[in-house]
Amino acid sequence: MSSDPTTDRAVRALRIALGVSAGACLALGVMGFAVALLTGTDSPALWPGVSLLAVGQLVMLVAVGAAGSGLHAVLRGAEPRPVTTRVRATLGTLRTVLAVALVLGVTAWILVRPSAVVAVVACGLVGAQGVVALHLLRR
Repeated sequence: MSSDPTTDRAVRALRIALGVSAGACLALGVMGFAVALLTGTDSPALWPGVSLLAVGQLVMLVAVGAAGSGLHAVLRGAEPRPVTTRVRATLGTLRTVLAVALVLGVTAWILVRPSAVVAVVACGLVGAQGVVALHLLRR
């Protein structure tokens, strides 16, 4: 690492963002796999649950890319302030996109499959943990 404290702080923050985003992406994938295994193929809750968790996983995967590219840029010598500002803005946008997608997804699945309302809401809330993670990472 460099001797510049600004660069060191940026690298640390971007590594944390990368690790948390990757961990959330992995956790949502494991949850989706668990839903698929536990509900069975004929359950009305299978596709709603898996699709809502997949939306969260996809958005967190984009967050991994944003944090990873920011970390790569700073480690290659880019000025830390613009890079971290860009990554923070991207994480904020992703937070909003994920929140809106989950609300729309939960609403749509409840209308399409009212018999799976509990599973739909539960998977929507699990996916919403990505919104919280993105909010905390943005700080």
